[in-house]
Amino acid sequence: MTFSVDECGEEYKFKIGKVGYENCSPSKRPVVWVRPNYSWHFVLFGRGTVVTEDGRMYKIGRGESFLLYQGERCNHYPDAQDPWTYIWVELTGDNLEGMFRQCGFTKEKFHRKLIGFDGYVELLKSMKDSFDESDVQQMRTCAYLILIMSRCIEDEREGRVDFRIIRKRRQVRDILTYMNNNFSLPLTNEEIAAEHGLAVRTLTALFAETLQMTPVQYMNAYRIAVACERFQTTDMSIAEVAKWSGFDDVKYFSRVFRKEKGMSPQEYKKAKPNEDAFAKVKKKEGEVMGTK
Repeated sequence: MTFSVDECGEEYKFKIGKVGYENCSPSKRPVVWVRPNYSWHFVLFGRGTVVTEDGRMYKIGRGESFLLYQGERCNHYPDAQDPWTYIWVELTGDNLEGMFRQCGFTKEKFHRKLIGFDGYVELLKSMKDSFDESDVQQMRTCAYLILIMSRCIEDEREGRVDFRIIRKRRQVRDILTYMNNNFSLPLTNEEIAAEHGLAVRTLTALFAETLQMTPVQYMNAYRIAVACERFQTTDMSIAEVAKWSGFDDVKYFSRVFRKEKGMSPQEYKKAKPNEDAFAKVKKKEGEVMGTK
């Protein structure tokens, strides 16, 4: 069974040939041969050595992964004092070199440390345990492999940018999710900040830096988007829509609505424009994740 993955406009097709687990003996002799397929190894315990075709020697240990390329002569062997244990998967397919490049591997850099390795271990064990020759199990094994690949790709991309930026974006994303899920409540900056273990000053600075707006401005934009959707899809009154979208004061709702939409709630309700009510909110959320 062959599986296809589309990543960044490139299509990668692969088939899993074998999945194995080996707790190596310290006396195991070096394995020297030309690989007929790609062989991806994940070191669970211990250490070992990989010697490349051109004689380069690399010591590799727990939490690291190494890739043996198709058609390359390579040998590897366990450490005599602390022999390695690894899970490996053998792959064939189209454009696999490009796929592994996305995961952070090249022929010159064929091994790498995996961030948060314990998270990989559970996926690796599930991949190993699910492998057999049946189509259903092949599908399940490939699903675990794709999760492992996606994690590698995410780690590789995070390594190219300032981690502080990633952390801030994730923090703001979590805050926006909380605000979106609780838009009907009378949230204050103090409550939002306390919910996420922040000072109010830190909260407002995060919003200014990532969204160029205040938490109140975002909350109002989201509530007005909710109101617009209500006007588009229901016959609720203006007072009902105001209350539904989190405004206790209809006059204040009308002022905010006009500021956001350039017209009164009455005019919008009558016109029922065919628009994405959440377009502005989606754009702001895209800015947080760097996808605008």
